[in-house]
Amino acid sequence: MKFDRENLGTALEMLHCMLAEGSIARKDHPKEFLRYDQEAEVREALEFCAEKHNLLVCRYNDALYLSPGVQNRVFGLSNAEIRSSLGRGFNNPEMYTVFFIIHVLITEFYHESAYDAYVEKVAKANLLTAVEKKMQAMGAIQDLEKTGEEYQFNFKVIHDLWSSLPAVEFKKDDPDEKKQWGVSSKSTLINETIAFLEKNQLAKEHDDAVYLTPRCKAIIREVYSNREVQDAITLFIDGLGHQGGDEDA
Repeated sequence: MKFDRENLGTALEMLHCMLAEGSIARKDHPKEFLRYDQEAEVREALEFCAEKHNLLVCRYNDALYLSPGVQNRVFGLSNAEIRSSLGRGFNNPEMYTVFFIIHVLITEFYHESAYDAYVEKVAKANLLTAVEKKMQAMGAIQDLEKTGEEYQFNFKVIHDLWSSLPAVEFKKDDPDEKKQWGVSSKSTLINETIAFLEKNQLAKEHDDAVYLTPRCKAIIREVYSNREVQDAITLFIDGLGHQGGDEDA
C-alpha cells in the first residue's frame, strides 16, 4: 500500500503523539486534526500504521486514542502485569473477578451495542448491587464450568470467590471502620476495580460514583464494534439476571 509522503508524515506525527501522550486532541493539534478529517488517506495511513503495531485508533468527540489490539504483547498488559498493578493479594481468581466487575460496569453504562453511554455515572452502591444480581443469576446456571469453557472465561472461579466473600469487612483495630482496600470483601473488590480503571485513565470516581473517561468511551466505541474482540462475553453478562437471561445462557 502506497501513501502520499505528506499524508503519511501527518499520520506518523499523530501516531507518535498518541504513543507519547496517550491521545491527540483537536484543541492541541488543530492542523493535524483538520487534515485527518479532510483527507481520507491520512485516516487510512494512520489506521494502517497503527494496525502494524497491533493497535486500534479510537475516537471520541475531538480526540483520538490508542488501544492495544488482541494479544498485543508490546503495548498490552500481561496477566502478571495486571496482577502486579492491582496489588497485593491479587491472584488469578481475584483478577478474573475484577474483569467481571469491569464487564458489569460497562453494561451499566451501555445497553447492548449502543453507540453512546445512556447514563453519565454509576453509583458504587448500584454497581455492587448489579454485580451481586448477576453473580446470583450465574450461580443458577446448571453447568457453569461448561459455560465458562464456551466463553473462555472463568465464570465458576469468579462465582465461587464472590460467594465466599462478605459484603464488607471491618478493621480489626477499629471495629466501626470498614476496610476500603484489598481482596477480603465484595466492597473492597469494587474499590480495587475502580482504582485499577483510574490508574489506566479509564474511569474516575467522585462522590461515590464512577464516571467513564473520554478515553474509555472511545475504546468502547471502537473495541466493542471490532470483530476480533469477543463482545459475546459482555452480552452474556448483560443478560444475566434479566427475564429469560438464564435460558439464553
